[in-house]
Amino acid sequence: MSLYEAGWRQGSIVEANLPLDAIVLSTVSGRPERCEGAHGLWVVASQDCDLDQSETEDGTPGVELRPVFVEDPPADWGIRSRRCLLTEDEYVVSASPRPLVSPAVLTALLRQGNNRRNIDEIRRLAFTKWLGLRYDRPAVPPQLLPLARRIAEVVAQRRHRPVAQRVRDVLMQFDDSKEPVQFALIAVLDDPADEANVREWLEQIGRTIPSSLGVAYRIDAASSSGISLQLIESSFAADATQLTWRPTSPRPEGAV
Repeated sequence: MSLYEAGWRQGSIVEANLPLDAIVLSTVSGRPERCEGAHGLWVVASQDCDLDQSETEDGTPGVELRPVFVEDPPADWGIRSRRCLLTEDEYVVSASPRPLVSPAVLTALLRQGNNRRNIDEIRRLAFTKWLGLRYDRPAVPPQLLPLARRIAEVVAQRRHRPVAQRVRDVLMQFDDSKEPVQFALIAVLDDPADEANVREWLEQIGRTIPSSLGVAYRIDAASSSGISLQLIESSFAADATQLTWRPTSPRPEGAV
């Protein structure tokens, strides 16, 4: 029987006390050394197709786990961020260690009474998309970096306004086939009732961008339930801490 047939999925959360190790540089010897720890909550990150090809009693390490955290969860869903919500208060962090376990370990955990549960399908799809974006995030093309940085700066400056507190995320899209470059701003909301006020807030942001950098061609706002994963995949977050860039382009201050 495969792990998939046994009910395991990408996004399955299991409660189990397992080692969480990393390699750091010793401050004493100056050599690499193991930093040993343990963690009690995990999510399966391996793809369903891999789980379907993994026999439940196989002793070869090959299933990727990610530690799940519950303290200080992010305020938004985080599909383009370092942290991604799996449930309302459980999340994963991109930089955390990612141990490989054998299928036999997972099978044994269930036999021993450890709890397993699967996150809902929408969250699971978001987690799958997040994993893909974190491994191969689209980089802002060099010629668009000044525009992306400027938008991110203005959004950050206006985050203190009351209407901005109702915005989960601001996404950017670009059309550099036009001269000047055209850009779109899309706000992701919790409550559709805020759409009109948030659009006005976004329009003000769009008007502050110098036309030499770009011109807004679309300003929109929609609730999180109305935002497709396709839109998220083709957009950039208007947050300097989430921007990526090509290696040949200048490193934007504060971006990762």
